[in-house]
Amino acid sequence: MARRRSRPRAAGAAAVPRRALFAALPALLWVAARPAGAHRAHVTLTRLGANPRAGTWELSHSVHYHDAARVLELRAPGRRLDPGSVEGRARLALDVEAGFGLFDPICARLALQMVGAELAGDGVQVYQELPAPALRGSFRVECTLWHDVFPGQVNNLRVELAVPSPLLRLQAGRRRASFQD
Repeated sequence: MARRRSRPRAAGAAAVPRRALFAALPALLWVAARPAGAHRAHVTLTRLGANPRAGTWELSHSVHYHDAARVLELRAPGRRLDPGSVEGRARLALDVEAGFGLFDPICARLALQMVGAELAGDGVQVYQELPAPALRGSFRVECTLWHDVFPGQVNNLRVELAVPSPLLRLQAGRRRASFQD
C-alpha cells in the first residue's frame, strides 16, 4: 500500500479545512465582482520657473488626458473635441488662461502670454510665459481651474524660482496662495 505524502507547509502556516475554503468562496467572488470604490483624483500640476537667458518666467500646466477630454466634452458639447486635436488643445489653453492668474507685489495682474499646448505622455501640457517681473516680494497666485467641473479638483503649483521649491495646493476652499521671489 502506497503511503500518501503530504506537502510541506511553511513554518507557522495554519491548516485551512477545504470546507472553510468552499464556504468562503461565494463571499470572495461577491467582493471581487463589485466595482472598486477607487476614484482617481483630479489634479493639475503647474511649474513656474525662470529662464535667465530669455529674461522670462515660464509656466507649464500639466493636465491628465481624461480630465482634459471631460472638460472639452462639457465646454463644447456636441463638438467632439479631442485633447489631441489642435482645436481641442487651443480650447484647453483658453480654459487655463481664464482659470489661472499671477499678481505682483503691488497686486497688479501679470500678463501671461500663451505659448502653446501639446500632448505629453498621458496628459496635455499648456505653456505660458511672461517677462520676469522687476519687482521682488510676495507674489500671489489665484487658480479656479476646473473647480466648476470636478468636485475636489486640486491645482498644485511648484514654484521653481528658488531652492527649495515650495509646492502650493489650491482647491475650491483655497483658491489663492502667495510665494516669495
